Amino acid sequence: MTDKSFLHSSEREGILTRNPLFTSGVIIAPAVAAGVDVYSGIILASVFTVVTIITLSLCRFVPRKIVYTLRITLYTLVASLVYVPIHIYFTSNPSLNELYSAVGIYAPLLITNSLITLRSETKFFRLAKPYVLRTAGYYVIGYDIALILFSALRGFLTSGTVFGTKILPFSLRILSTPYGGFILLAVVSAIFRWILQITNGVYKKNA
Repeated sequence: MTDKSFLHSSEREGILTRNPLFTSGVIIAPAVAAGVDVYSGIILASVFTVVTIITLSLCRFVPRKIVYTLRITLYTLVASLVYVPIHIYFTSNPSLNELYSAVGIYAPLLITNSLITLRSETKFFRLAKPYVLRTAGYYVIGYDIALILFSALRGFLTSGTVFGTKILPFSLRILSTPYGGFILLAVVSAIFRWILQITNGVYKKNA
């Protein structure tokens, strides 16, 4: 497999066919509980991106000889240390502190996301080192895009407005609750998978 075909396959998998939020159904707690508008989605996506990429960059050098449970513990410890300066940055920035505080415990919860605690071992670290961060990066991008779009859609349906301008003649306040978040995520994920099935059929037919 050439570099070009490998990267194309990884890009399609991480962003589309195995999107961490819409198809794999992982790391959903921050989305359904705190991703209530586009701003919270951006905050969560930012924390997720920095924590995941830096942690994977450092942890790929952890010796494979160390037992699995200890490696996972080390990954979580590194992610916790990476999160500290992120927390300091948001809390010390007056323009971001309120938005950051609104997502509550779900920002630090991203320390234990499955890309670090599970897929690092089952997928990423099984690859040659030059491919680790590239492949993980596509998964991160896929999750970020999905999370921000989901949060923006949820905020729109909840308030019926876009940047303060009333667009919809109604508002679905229930979607602002975790219960409503689960329902909306299930609907969006089903639509996303349906679209993938259609496009995959067209793609295979053309090939």
